Amino acid sequence: MLMPFIGYVSAKHNDRVALYTANKNIPDAAYYHLEYLKTHHKLELKYFFDEQCLRKYRYVFLLHDKIKIFQIKKKATKKMRHINYLVSLITVLMTRVTEYILEKPIKGYVDKLNVSDKIIMHYGGEDSFPYSTIVSFAEKRGINTIGYFQGFYIYSNLQYTSKVEGVTRSIKESIKNFIQRRKKVYCTYYLAGRTTKTTFFRSNTASDFKDVDRIYETVTPRFTKGWIKTFKTYLATKDQFDFGDKKKINVVFFLSRIKQNIKVKEYVEVFNLLSKLNNINFVYKSHPRVNLDTYKGYNASNINSFLLSAWADVGILLGSSIAIHLLLDNVPIIVPSFVHTNSTILEKHKTCITVKNIGELETILSNNTKDDIRKLVDNTRVDKFLNEHFSADKDYEQIMQEYYEAVVDLKLNK
Repeated sequence: MLMPFIGYVSAKHNDRVALYTANKNIPDAAYYHLEYLKTHHKLELKYFFDEQCLRKYRYVFLLHDKIKIFQIKKKATKKMRHINYLVSLITVLMTRVTEYILEKPIKGYVDKLNVSDKIIMHYGGEDSFPYSTIVSFAEKRGINTIGYFQGFYIYSNLQYTSKVEGVTRSIKESIKNFIQRRKKVYCTYYLAGRTTKTTFFRSNTASDFKDVDRIYETVTPRFTKGWIKTFKTYLATKDQFDFGDKKKINVVFFLSRIKQNIKVKEYVEVFNLLSKLNNINFVYKSHPRVNLDTYKGYNASNINSFLLSAWADVGILLGSSIAIHLLLDNVPIIVPSFVHTNSTILEKHKTCITVKNIGELETILSNNTKDDIRKLVDNTRVDKFLNEHFSADKDYEQIMQEYYEAVVDLKLNK
């Protein structure tokens, strides 16, 4: 969401922008985004601790990084009950100690900022270190912090499922949570897409978020025809995605996390079907936060979504916000409703092709041409939906100015 915003504030308002990350391991899929910022706006992503921590704290944040890497690797190994839990507690304690020590240089960073500066971070970042500490110190100085949503919540209902925990497990989790516990902090306000309050914040996904008055619904720069055209033009000079037989239908399956009420048997059934249909070129793309086992089909997880959308004749998805990008690119969407127990705003507004069983999915893909499938979607409904939720027909400059004003001038009593 920040890509078009950064370009706009740099070009139109000549504002100074600094871009930081607290993660040294940047996903491959972010390569073109970072290169675009570097070549078009002379802006490079910097590792926060390298830039802002005093030299004497160098070994502390190196230790912090090593602990985090160890914790990630440990999750992938076989668990040895008591030993594993003891190691977990030790690493959690060490993490808290290093974070406590690093609060001092972080405070020094915030103290150097002007009160008029804005700190922008993705929604959820304020729950984790170092962002939570930055928000806390910024609040004490009266510096506004803005949380932005990276995507758009397309579910009209979603209640995360979880396994029933045993008493022993609950006690262990309580101990770990007690060690990790820190005071809940909120950004000054949050910028989210329209309808977010009545969808996302009424689901148990956001059950711990108690201050909905801080949410401001506005435009979403990422999902605009202007930005898609701009970035797609840039990518065309760098790369393109080409796969399969040009006479066949290009199908992309954008995956969702299993815990989002996915029926695993039906999920695998869709993969098996798509991989055996002879008249389609089938690829799938994992969610950035999901590590999945290899499924049948071409794994396009490292391919930029812009390139996949330009290649696709059909998109299949359950809850990914890439749906909005596909609609803006005039790519028809199939929602296999039998794979999960949720519902989406795509189905509510009839802007997709809903299939209720594996047979319907096979029939649509096997017995129709690309043009036939496009005709299964009512473009009038799509246009109305995009205009109501994303101001699709508004001038790009108007959309960006609205988002800019929301960042720099928003009054909380609006």
